[in-house]
Amino acid sequence: MKFIGMDFAFAKSGLAILDENANIISEGVIVTSPKTPDEERLIQILDVLNKLDQEDIKMVYLEGLSYGSQGRSVSQIGAVHYLTRIFLYKNKINYKIISPSELKKFITGKGNAKKDLMLLNIYKKFGISYEDDNLADAYSLARMALEEYGHK
Repeated sequence: MKFIGMDFAFAKSGLAILDENANIISEGVIVTSPKTPDEERLIQILDVLNKLDQEDIKMVYLEGLSYGSQGRSVSQIGAVHYLTRIFLYKNKINYKIISPSELKKFITGKGNAKKDLMLLNIYKKFGISYEDDNLADAYSLARMALEEYGHK
C-alpha cells in the first residue's frame, strides 16, 4: 500500500510517497518557472501526476488552500489545487483535503506553527531532516495519511 502527501503550489510543489512501513518510496519537488505561461505550468504539473504509479495507492492527503493568500497567486494556487483534485477524482484515487492548520497541529501540536518549527518537529518526531518546506509538508501529509489509514 502507498500513502501519498501532496503540497502543490504553482512555483514549487512537494510530493512524497510512503509505503505501509513509512519507508520513502519516492519524494521530490516539482518546480515551474514564472517565465512560463500558466497553462504550460499546469500541464507540467499534470504530466507529473500522469506519471504516478497508481497501483496500490491507499490514500492521498492533499494540503488544502491557504485562505490568507492574496494577489495573483490565489488564482494560480486554486488552479493547481483543483487540477490535482480533478486528476485524483477522475482516476478514482482516494484523497482527503487537509487544512494547513490541521497539518501543523499534527506535526507540532499547534495549528499556527511557523515553518521553522515544522521542520524541527518533523526531525524530532520522525528523524527526517528537510530544508525545503514543500517537501517537508508533503512528507508530513503522507505520514498523516499512513497513521490514519495504515496499520501503523
